[in-house]
Amino acid sequence: MVTTANTTLIIIQAGAIVSIFSYMLSRGLGTRVSDLGYFSARAGLLLRSLFSVDILVPLIAILVVIIVMPSKATAAGLLLLASSPAAPLVLKKISKAGGKSEYAVSLHLILASLAIVTTPVTLDILCGATNFHLVISPLAVAERVGLSILLPIIAGMTFRWLFPALAGRLIRPLEAISNVILVLVFIIVLLLTYTIFLMPDTRSFISILLVIIGALFSGHLIASGLPEEQTTLALESSGRNIGLALLIASDYAPLEQSLPVLLPYIIMSVIIGFIYVRYRKIGQHARNSAESD
Repeated sequence: MVTTANTTLIIIQAGAIVSIFSYMLSRGLGTRVSDLGYFSARAGLLLRSLFSVDILVPLIAILVVIIVMPSKATAAGLLLLASSPAAPLVLKKISKAGGKSEYAVSLHLILASLAIVTTPVTLDILCGATNFHLVISPLAVAERVGLSILLPIIAGMTFRWLFPALAGRLIRPLEAISNVILVLVFIIVLLLTYTIFLMPDTRSFISILLVIIGALFSGHLIASGLPEEQTTLALESSGRNIGLALLIASDYAPLEQSLPVLLPYIIMSVIIGFIYVRYRKIGQHARNSAESD
């Protein structure tokens, strides 16, 4: 017998897989091997960037869960998000915010490629540190991440090397497919399970807020002294891969233990990110005016 829960699970899994694969394939199609050379003479910046996204953000999530003690659903969602780097739409946001594009592309692809290792390991550590029990196999998660992220990146780069002109024409359609499917998944899931998306309590609201702000400031501080890189790393740190979190949740966590935090996180992240970008642009305008005087 097919229940509403089973239908929701199938929708989430299929939508998340297609959305992530399409987006990462588009990233691969738009990337040349030479594009990954930004960090060839900037190994220190690469290590600091990875430290911010893959270590500091999960640590912030652990501290928030332990200190604030949000609901079990919020804790599960935050742990999943903290383990899921390389948000699909963050590159577009960084470009509009005045971040450094070559740095953003290189970092984003490295984060996505390393996620095959960092995501299962981080999730396993976070669950152990917070005594939160999710029946998750790190190897199984690594396989999921590899097939949905690493494989399409490699396939896209190979296709671009063989057919550069055609690859360029496929990027935008694939990005559009990814975005539309992800939006549709959220709409369908929201309609089927709208009651569990209601913010359960004040602690949950505060927890999500603290994780987003903490992630923004970790990136901002780690790239101190590099204005364009600061904006880029702050947005990359706070932007988590919702599609990947949905994929893992649909495999290993009951819906009621993970979905409630994902939609509020997106909404609050957009609002706080907008405020941060406005602050950065005002500061940049002030610096430009001072230099011209």
